[in-house]
Amino acid sequence: MVAPVVLLTVGSMLCNGLLGAYSGVNDRLREMTRERIEIRTGRDGEVLDTAKVDAAGRERLAEIDHQVPMILRRLQQARIALLLIYMAIAVFGLSIIAIAVAVSDDSDAFGQTALALVLAGTVVLLVGIVVAAISLVRSADAITYAIDRTRSLGR
Repeated sequence: MVAPVVLLTVGSMLCNGLLGAYSGVNDRLREMTRERIEIRTGRDGEVLDTAKVDAAGRERLAEIDHQVPMILRRLQQARIALLLIYMAIAVFGLSIIAIAVAVSDDSDAFGQTALALVLAGTVVLLVGIVVAAISLVRSADAITYAIDRTRSLGR
């Protein structure tokens, strides 16, 4: 009964960290959307055509338009990782119940079910961790693009 409890705790800790990352990515997307609106808004509040936006604004709009899909992909991957880890936590919870029933009723069937649930939960947890790692690997794509694009402006 200790192993699923430990795995459940690990999953909860991973979710806590991923929720912070998810929130940060979400906030960045909202900030970019707000910035895009500010660039495209004239003095009287009218929406400007791209041609009426100054050169620096057009450059920033191009950066935002290129970065938003990358950041959205990262947000989606983080959401999938979170959902997988939450599913693993639920499976670990079920395994704890199955272990309790197996011990109290001395049931081999519930014991085998509990083992299967622990193994299934572990696999789902590992898949969630892999998805989170992929999201982390891609996390620098948008900022690397912005830095490279900004460095190329002076050339």
